[in-house]
Amino acid sequence: MYQLYEYLKEEKICLSYLGSFNDEITDKLIGLSENYLGSANQLSKLKNKVSFLIAECFQNVVRHGGAKEAEKITVANHKDFFQINVFEDRVVLSSSNLIMNQYVEDLEKKITQVNSLGGDELKKLHNELLEHQEFSSKGGAGLGLIDMARKSGLPLKNHFNPLTKDHSEFFLGLEIVNNKENSTAKINIDAIKEFYDQLVKKNILILYKGDFSKDSISSLIEMLQNNFIESGTLSSKNVKSIITLIEVLQNVSKHGKMINGSKEGIFSISESTEGFVIECGNFIEKENLTSFKSSIDFVKSKSFEEIVKLYKKKLVEPEITEEGNCGLGLLEIARNSGTNFTYEFIETPEKEVFFSIKINP
Repeated sequence: MYQLYEYLKEEKICLSYLGSFNDEITDKLIGLSENYLGSANQLSKLKNKVSFLIAECFQNVVRHGGAKEAEKITVANHKDFFQINVFEDRVVLSSSNLIMNQYVEDLEKKITQVNSLGGDELKKLHNELLEHQEFSSKGGAGLGLIDMARKSGLPLKNHFNPLTKDHSEFFLGLEIVNNKENSTAKINIDAIKEFYDQLVKKNILILYKGDFSKDSISSLIEMLQNNFIESGTLSSKNVKSIITLIEVLQNVSKHGKMINGSKEGIFSISESTEGFVIECGNFIEKENLTSFKSSIDFVKSKSFEEIVKLYKKKLVEPEITEEGNCGLGLLEIARNSGTNFTYEFIETPEKEVFFSIKINP
């Protein structure tokens, strides 16, 4: 996880979501972005624009997805995709969905048209479309993409990736900047596609790098739960995965090192043939390293039966004792995973300590 954290280190927040799209997911993403942007002085004025554009990106996936849900499953491991990246001076939104090949040429032409127009021209075109509805709702640019271009003020980026004789992947990216006068477009749609390909290859459902505050954790958990419900996979085993994830994220929230005013970390949840794999990483204070390492080493050394006994004892006697100086959270993780987890402590070139844990199904 450390390598991935380093790859994303310039980003205040990175949230990648692959799976079912619905209003609940949209609301959680908007809430997560508003929670951060509302407290980010330089970007706070972008909050309403970003919320609007997140909703438009999701509607774009639904609007241009020219394949039925049953068809999507069989197309080259494709997953509908949304990502938000928050930088110091801008927010980047990107999405991917299936589109029928018969609509590709028309859509590409209309995106080119939208990108060629200035603000006043876009407004005029918007009003004309409201009156005449000339752009088709399926495959066409429509009012949604025009609104995206107007709100962003920078060119929309797109890429079409042919998959079958009938379908292609449609990638769309846009950015909202803090100061348009002193800014140029930086979005790289090819890099977004490559990152998406890696996420799909690893069967990742959610990837998040950023602040692990209580509000952020709640939104992430609810997104995952909604994903399970939509896919019909909310089994007792997956409920255990959710509980385990809650403990892992709370561990970062409580014990992670404060960086730039927040408890920052990274986590992912991916799907395997046996179930769901949870990975998480964060920096920890050096003065806490010895006691934390002792606690997790102790838990890892115990059998599942011993973990269950310790867990029950901890519920009755929650105080810390010499016998296993560990918290209920670590025991909960070990109990739900059947002690099937690995971890490591990495000393960075800056002499910081990065802790990562991988919990297998």
